[in-house]
Amino acid sequence: MKITFPKQFLLLLILFSISGCKENFESEKWQNEENGLYGENHRKKMLPDLINNVLFFPHRGNEKGTKRTEVVKLIGKHFMKDCDGNDTYEIEEKQGLIDPNGFVRLKLMYDQDSTLRGYVIEDGNYLE
Repeated sequence: MKITFPKQFLLLLILFSISGCKENFESEKWQNEENGLYGENHRKKMLPDLINNVLFFPHRGNEKGTKRTEVVKLIGKHFMKDCDGNDTYEIEEKQGLIDPNGFVRLKLMYDQDSTLRGYVIEDGNYLE
C-alpha cells in the first residue's frame, strides 16, 4: 500500500520546519533571562543569527572582530569566565525527568586587545 501526500503539504511542512527553529537576534529578548534562557528560549533560536550576522570575527575577512564592550552591550554580562579570559554564556539548560541533565553554552574568545577572535559552542550532557 502506497501512501501519498499532496506536494503542497510537503512544501508547507518543509517551510514550517525551516522557519520554526530560527529567530533574528534581538538584544532585549536575549538579555531577558526568564524567556531568553528559560520559557521560550530565545537564545537558542537566535544563536545562528548572532554568530553569523551580528558578531564579527577576523577569520571572515573583517578587519577586526567585535570589541568586548560591544558584545556586552548586545548580549549582557557573561555567565562564567575561564582562566584564559574567555566569556561563557548560557544558551540552554537541558531538562531531564527531574533535574537538569545538560547544557548548551557559547564560549567567546578574545585577543589581548579585547577583540573577538573566535567562538565555541559547547553541548554537554550529564549522566542520569
